[in-house]
Amino acid sequence: MILKRCYREISKSNFRDNLKGLKNILPEQTNIIGIIKTDYYGHGAYQLAKIMQEEGVKDFAVASLAEAIELRKLGLEDSILILGYSSKEQWFIANNYNFVFSIVDYDHGVEMIEYCKENDIQLKVEIKVDTGMNRIGVNANLTEKQIKTIYDNPYLKINGTYSHLCRSDSFEESDRQFTYKQKEIFDMFLNKIKKLGLKTGRTHLCASAGILNYPDFIYDYVRPGFMLLGFDVGAVINKYKRKPVMTWKSQVEMVKTIKANEGVSYGHIYVSDKERKIASLSVGYGDGYPRRLSNKGYVLIKGQKANIVGRICMDQMMVDVTDIENVKAGDEVILIGKSGNLKIDLNELADLSETIVDEIVCNINVRVEKYFVD
Repeated sequence: MILKRCYREISKSNFRDNLKGLKNILPEQTNIIGIIKTDYYGHGAYQLAKIMQEEGVKDFAVASLAEAIELRKLGLEDSILILGYSSKEQWFIANNYNFVFSIVDYDHGVEMIEYCKENDIQLKVEIKVDTGMNRIGVNANLTEKQIKTIYDNPYLKINGTYSHLCRSDSFEESDRQFTYKQKEIFDMFLNKIKKLGLKTGRTHLCASAGILNYPDFIYDYVRPGFMLLGFDVGAVINKYKRKPVMTWKSQVEMVKTIKANEGVSYGHIYVSDKERKIASLSVGYGDGYPRRLSNKGYVLIKGQKANIVGRICMDQMMVDVTDIENVKAGDEVILIGKSGNLKIDLNELADLSETIVDEIVCNINVRVEKYFVD
């Protein structure tokens, strides 16, 4: 039973089609690491990972140990790479889960080696290389001695080497030049390892925008995340038809008529110019709906636009339904998705909110239930 207050519908068939479309444009030898962090950006990490498994994906990645443990407990037994920093306490906890840890700088790698020596264990790792983003990653100019310390050590099982592109979602010439420079730095680092007779493990560089904009950047794996959910990942080319996976819905709680010069919601930043019908909806910023859309955004009801009026509250917001016939309590409200011939997509909602799609979906609260359909 769907509890209609405020909920997400996740289309399994659309997700599967998006994944199949990606596989059709990848080189035959390139595999996929499914990036399913932050509950796969609010879409359901475990459930979508199972679909990926059915389509042949056997490798996944998340941001934190807590996310990885939760997925293991749910039954995801395939390889899970932890993309972020991890500590001694986490290595101890995770030793029995067979995760892959990222080495985020040289000192971090040395600390990991010392821990393994003290506890007589071996950890499976991938080395993150900083090629210009200046976030995390080992220096691409490590000395031969430093490279040997990490890559030729019995306490570390080298699973892979990777980096991350930071300007691949732009067509500006300076951004494209920088992206090719990142690839050049990454390749130079890989070649230094190989010249020392050491193994890099699997290699991967491109996430969603890089996959679409730089098909000539060919490595062992790619890391799709947002692109499989059906919305744009910045400025991209080489698109294939991708379908939105999420529809976000709510309902009407009540409808009332207000007179001219009456205010709505906190602070009365909206005052009616004439008699109007106002519907209260079962959604607010406590659900993750952007409060900055107060007096600015809109929703869809019965295939028509209903403008948001007044300040968005924690659990409700109000819309003007004066020109929509027969609106009543319990009617469906579309926050993201289609209603009749109209639609609101994530990109439009992000633009109206003056933010990025990533922030919109990641901010949807856990109390907004997910229902997996078709």
